[in-house]
Amino acid sequence: MTRPTALEHTMMATFILPVAHALRLQGIDALEVLEEVGIDVAKAANPDWRVQHTDFNRLMNRCVELTGEEVFGLQAAEQLQPQVLHALGLAWLASDTVYDGLKRLVRFGKLVSTTLDLGLREEGELVHIDLGSNVQLDNFAPANRDYGVGMIVRMSQMTLGEFLAPISVAIERPAPEQPERWEYMLSSRVEFETQKTSITWSRADIMEPLVTGDPALARVNDEQTQAYLDSFLAQTLSREVVDKIIERLPDGPPNQQQIADSLHVSNRTLQRKLKEEGTSFMDLLQDTRLQLARKYLRQPNRSVVETSYLLGFSEPSTFSRAFKRWTGVAPIEFRDTPSPDSR
Repeated sequence: MTRPTALEHTMMATFILPVAHALRLQGIDALEVLEEVGIDVAKAANPDWRVQHTDFNRLMNRCVELTGEEVFGLQAAEQLQPQVLHALGLAWLASDTVYDGLKRLVRFGKLVSTTLDLGLREEGELVHIDLGSNVQLDNFAPANRDYGVGMIVRMSQMTLGEFLAPISVAIERPAPEQPERWEYMLSSRVEFETQKTSITWSRADIMEPLVTGDPALARVNDEQTQAYLDSFLAQTLSREVVDKIIERLPDGPPNQQQIADSLHVSNRTLQRKLKEEGTSFMDLLQDTRLQLARKYLRQPNRSVVETSYLLGFSEPSTFSRAFKRWTGVAPIEFRDTPSPDSR
């Protein structure tokens, strides 16, 4: 089976928040670091915003460089609050047992990060949660793996409301210079340079009923999480390309190579994947410009001249000819014609 490429992987943007907090605790301006690695913090107001894993990977590498802390991933995980996981975090806390919370994480793991390939295994008195193998990335940040492990351990402790430690942890990452720091922070024996990442719990420790368990609340949040997951999984590469085109249009129509670079894939890969979705870059570019032109021309305070420049045309006359070719009418005529919805 072909492993996914970096393009196909995103994660919840809220996972940036614990990282930013960990930076601030060390006196580092988190906003400057995010801007440096190319993460647009202005999008943070959108609760559905997701970050490409390639961008988050650069962020974690840079955080380790700036702080000089090879254990930064675990330090960031210590700042995690359930709200970072949105409805999944609330459902996790309302679970009947820590085990049930881990099952919820496995069920909705792709919502957290598409790099996660979670599984839950039982072996006698032991329960293992497997995180799968690392995604193929250039200069992969080991702190990414540490962050994922630390997040699961921290959420499990918050679910129980008291100290809870795994029996052992295996992490697919190079052995650090000070492995004892991992064992101290995770309160567990830690093995490095493994083929996969996993956390092992005592069954008795995670199967004890929780006084905070609330099946009704957990079910409501499960439904919200599933709805978001369904919406997210429906997103296609075509939508990502359109988003990038819209961002760049005011500076002139982007070419395919520019969009491929912004998505961190090769031109050939972008072309192939769009073909698999039944479209092409030029089709998306033209359709995006046409749909935006119709939208802008219906806005009473927006002129044809302004619209042409917003769509990346160098001259209004060029835009007028293109619009008439697309629709059969001139922009002014289209603007002066009432839309069907207004009749």
